[in-house]
Amino acid sequence: MYYLQCGHCAGYSALKSEYVTFCDHCGKKLKHTYADWKAHHPEGTFAAFEQTAGIPEAVYEKAVNRRPHWLLRLRHKAALITVLVVLICCSALGAWYGPSLVKMFRRASVPESMVHTTQWRTFRGNVIRVQTPLSLSPAARSDEPGRRIKRFEGGGASDGLEIRMEETVFLSSAQIDRNESARDVLTGLGREKGVSGFTFREQPLEVGADTAMWQQGSFILDHATAMEFQQLVMVRGGSRVQLLVCHQGNDENGRKVAEAIIRSARMN
Repeated sequence: MYYLQCGHCAGYSALKSEYVTFCDHCGKKLKHTYADWKAHHPEGTFAAFEQTAGIPEAVYEKAVNRRPHWLLRLRHKAALITVLVVLICCSALGAWYGPSLVKMFRRASVPESMVHTTQWRTFRGNVIRVQTPLSLSPAARSDEPGRRIKRFEGGGASDGLEIRMEETVFLSSAQIDRNESARDVLTGLGREKGVSGFTFREQPLEVGADTAMWQQGSFILDHATAMEFQQLVMVRGGSRVQLLVCHQGNDENGRKVAEAIIRSARMN
């Protein structure tokens, strides 16, 4: 096992896969990542990156054991004081504002009615169409060097479900690779502002006569809220479609609705 040391908090993060991007302790982006290293070493392998930028387990163990005991005790005292201050502040705020403050910071869960409703609507993009219980509306359109992007969004924190569909046309490519596109989209999601603790798994999914990449995972939003996501990445010629559905962590209704949306996708 190899480790990466954070340049912000000096903590160590296990280099479990090529997608380790953020510190396990403070959530900030690591100085060395496989994606950044790969950009400068196209022929390099993940094993080569481990040996070049990673810290071997033997060295990691020595570094951890070498930390002064007095420093650890000081950190423990500082952490205890911080916890006490936070508890006092939260108690004061709770006494002043009561249930309204709690409601403001709590994300809604997907209601049971959304799972069983038959009033789903069809949203048709340029490449795919999808069934969804919430309307999607144009959110952004941008022209970047070599590509054109359209984004549609629906739902929000109060609905318990957030849906995003992004269509990207690569102007200089008549055919793009599905697996590479799925990897790029996933890397971008893990690097979005406020996202840490990003994990995922993926598998191919048959969509009619085509094959898409179905990705599922979780992350921490703003170091406070556990979230889960399901995402479908589809490619046709030089166009890529990303269908993303997010909901609060451990929300069984959210998982059911998200999977139903993903499985409803069809090529136009």
